Amino acid sequence: MNLVLLNGLWQGALVVAIAALVTLRIPQRHAATRHAVWFTALLALALLPIVSLWHPAPILAPLPPPVEHTAAETSLVTAKAASASGSWLVPIWIAGVTFCLVRLVLSSARINRIVRNATPAPKFGIGVMISNDVAMPVAAGFFAPAIVIPADLATTLDPADLESIVQHERAHIRRGDIGANMVQRLIEAALFFNPWVYMIGRQLVRERESACDDWAVQAIGEPDRYASCLAQLAQGMQRSRPPLLTPSAIGSRRMLVRRIARLLNGKATQLKVNYFVLGVSVVAFGTLTALLQTSNGLPSIGNDVAVAASTCASRDVLHRGADVKILNAAMPNISKSAYRANVWANALVTVGPDGRPLTVKIVKSSGSASIDRATVNAAMASTYAPAMVNCKPTTGQYLFHVVTGP
Repeated sequence: MNLVLLNGLWQGALVVAIAALVTLRIPQRHAATRHAVWFTALLALALLPIVSLWHPAPILAPLPPPVEHTAAETSLVTAKAASASGSWLVPIWIAGVTFCLVRLVLSSARINRIVRNATPAPKFGIGVMISNDVAMPVAAGFFAPAIVIPADLATTLDPADLESIVQHERAHIRRGDIGANMVQRLIEAALFFNPWVYMIGRQLVRERESACDDWAVQAIGEPDRYASCLAQLAQGMQRSRPPLLTPSAIGSRRMLVRRIARLLNGKATQLKVNYFVLGVSVVAFGTLTALLQTSNGLPSIGNDVAVAASTCASRDVLHRGADVKILNAAMPNISKSAYRANVWANALVTVGPDGRPLTVKIVKSSGSASIDRATVNAAMASTYAPAMVNCKPTTGQYLFHVVTGP
């Protein structure tokens, strides 16, 4: 489990890089498409650690040597960190997830209380309510969504401006942003330690609000007036945050300034998602997943079982360092009764200065005690060249990888 949690850190960087490259080619006026791409990236970020629990045999052609080498380096570093973290990482993760989920439960209770105490205002439209418990307009409620407007805005804001705000919040409901926001918050709770999830989250909020701005402008037909309305709301905005599970019409002041500039530049035009571009991003994330599943698939030894490990080059030229290298990889002895197809196991081998393995620890289980035991025995039976520091042999570690065939 430690390895799965830590793998998400470097895998998240790849996911964000792909999403950034895709959205770089999407004009700002296509906010709905940009939001869809970033939401797909969020799902990919959440699924990659789960998919890593199931590691099939290589199904693609071998990666180029530099890519293979980099992937092996990364796997080794991650495995070392997972091994060093011991048994304390998972309890900390569970505690963090529990805390985040409690926040969401409290947020849900707050939303229910706000909607329950709000006063219906049919003169502003179906499903619109007025409340003294919110400082900014929000779309609230998962099963029976409603638009909640602060009472002071309902009395002071120009009716045309108020209509544009209602249209913005109605867009959240029609686009399914309330449910998407809930998914986002749940993933943030599960991956609270991963900085990439918050980077994606900021992009999601930005593009989501811009997409709803497009809906509002489409309804009222006056982008300049709508931009002026947002600026007016920002000036009187209080220092309070809406509940976590509600998308808001305002957001942060910095984000609001960007949205106003976008409206004044005439870029709020496209409401529909470009499914071709979205499909390209899905294919890109799927390809990344497949490549990560084969990044340890080095040339096999035999037809049924492949043995591989990360052979790392020098990382410290100044100190003339070199990592442990394998000289002769022993094949794991897996009985026919215990054999399972398309499973893999990683063992972290500590190698002494004399090149002999000192300890072997499974850092990624195959799910089979017999295959794990065979992996440990094969790692112990293999021969290694010790790590070198200042031209002297020293104790080092090596990631021993076993993957079974179909």
